[in-house]
Amino acid sequence: MANILVYIELAGDRPLPASLEALGVGRRIATRLGATNYALLPCASRPSYGDDDIITVLSRSGADKVVLVTHPKLAEAPLHASHGGAIATACGALPPTLVLFASTPGARDLAPRLAAQLAGVYMAEPGLALGPDGSLTLTRTTHGGHWTRTLRADDLERPAVLTLAPGRAPLGTGDEESEVVVLSPTAVGEGFDELGREVDAAAPLGHARVVVGGGAGLGAEALGVASDLARAFGGEAGVTLAAARKTSAASAERVIDATERRIAPRLYIACAASGSFSHLGAVGAETVVAINNDAQAPIFEIARYGLVADAREAAAAIRAALEKRD
Repeated sequence: MANILVYIELAGDRPLPASLEALGVGRRIATRLGATNYALLPCASRPSYGDDDIITVLSRSGADKVVLVTHPKLAEAPLHASHGGAIATACGALPPTLVLFASTPGARDLAPRLAAQLAGVYMAEPGLALGPDGSLTLTRTTHGGHWTRTLRADDLERPAVLTLAPGRAPLGTGDEESEVVVLSPTAVGEGFDELGREVDAAAPLGHARVVVGGGAGLGAEALGVASDLARAFGGEAGVTLAAARKTSAASAERVIDATERRIAPRLYIACAASGSFSHLGAVGAETVVAINNDAQAPIFEIARYGLVADAREAAAAIRAALEKRD
């Protein structure tokens, strides 16, 4: 295995935490398999250098080398139409065996298209296992969990492009002196005209340390109950897909679901969410707290802490306790 490329997505001028997690995954695979771990950084202009600049951050997080692909149009949102050409340039210059993306909305547009462009293999959020013999095995459940797709990276004759769920891997480590490789991209943004842009009011869900989710058991009050409790923690609120169908249109953009939006907070509090397969697949929290009046709800199977209670009453009591503490 020669090259591992890890796509680094930016929020402003800083790498997304989920991208740093993916870089850490690349670091561990590269160390075990004797590969080179590249941090692929498409950006509008070369970053500045300093004690805590982005190159240093990527180096400390496990990058052997940082690949800078710069072009003014790379300031646009990370989509295939805007960033696809830059990524293809890097793959052409440094043919990869593995390309890793954090599973973000942009990556879910970029990764499968890149796999098709490379005539490679695409796997969304697989399990990764490194064997004692240095082998890398990729697994992913399919058909509603009834089947498992398994691939050994050593057997692949084509590049594998993976998206990795956030919140499930520790950060990598490295020194502060990664080599920087600068590439000039081709075909950046060609045939792409931006017709408009809307602010995603729910974007903070992707970076919040605490998220409170309102489930269908709260009915039309799901977002309101979750928002009140989230404010007490200084966090963000979301709802399950089933809850969104029972409440106002205002909650539609805050749906936490594998088909809508994934989250990876330090703490996730699920209020009256039963724990559907699609909802649980969207939550990559370090700690899950479940509040539900049904002791048999599936959410308790993945929760570290569970409270069998009315979610409205429990949320109000927790808020009162926090306010009293303050």
